[in-house]
Amino acid sequence: MDFFDLHCDTITTAMHQSVGLDCDYLDISFPKNEKIKRHCQCFAIFCPDVISGEDAFNYYAMSKHFFDAQLAEFPQYFEQAKTISDVDRVTESGKTAAILTVEGGRVLGGKIERLEKLYNDGVRMMTLTWNGENEIGKGSTDQNFGLKPFGIEVIKEMENMGMVIDVSHLSDAGLSDVLKNVDCAVAASHSNLREICGHRRNLTDEYFKEMVRREGIVGINFYKAFLNNDEENASLSDIIKHIERMLLLGGENAVCMGSDYDGCDVVNGIRKMKDIPNLYDLVETEFGKELVEKIFWKNAYNFFAKRI
Repeated sequence: MDFFDLHCDTITTAMHQSVGLDCDYLDISFPKNEKIKRHCQCFAIFCPDVISGEDAFNYYAMSKHFFDAQLAEFPQYFEQAKTISDVDRVTESGKTAAILTVEGGRVLGGKIERLEKLYNDGVRMMTLTWNGENEIGKGSTDQNFGLKPFGIEVIKEMENMGMVIDVSHLSDAGLSDVLKNVDCAVAASHSNLREICGHRRNLTDEYFKEMVRREGIVGINFYKAFLNNDEENASLSDIIKHIERMLLLGGENAVCMGSDYDGCDVVNGIRKMKDIPNLYDLVETEFGKELVEKIFWKNAYNFFAKRI
């Protein structure tokens, strides 16, 4: 099987716990399960809402340094990918292709020129917010608050430079502003559907359909609270329900995986990436070989192939 995962918090978790990516305690650790042939992992640098301004940018720099140190320590397991040819080369060698992303546009510290710094570092996708407010806008804790003027400037520059705009965590009003102000396809790296699970972090059917129309992608999040309104009863069957509805809404080429590993309480059965073949087999049983290959690899790969 192949696995292209749009989001994890493994770098942040490992950094704060002072462990390497060979630590089996982590949800994503190496060496990977030998059943996973091609693996491309989007590693997010997550900046919490309590850090702002220059401190946020310095936090990004510290996290990037840790990421680079892990690349240097474990070259036998993974390499950074800045282009789609890097993804091809690294995965064909049997290693994990690591795409660097950012969760929380507050790392810019309100300075638009830092987007170029991030892009040169290899950042290829960025969420505009986390849950709260920053210089760009607000997260889903305030659904009626849209993008600030700086936020509009940021998304237009991201579109120009080819950095993927990630709308996971963004408020509904903010997502509307994104769709009004840029023409490019956007991603929701780790979001499910609100019609199945009513959490504010999930996408409405209308937003999902508009993302599909624009040839965007949405990564299924494994967090219990985003899968089932009764999170204690969340199971792998809920992932199937979200995929089913996404397909019903026309998302055959949009549905991807966005695990949120090392960032949340993951549903039983796929507690770690080493367990991901369990979900792959279930999705294949439910939807067939062609669709499982799209959902676990091709949709995300094809999206990035047009952009990096």
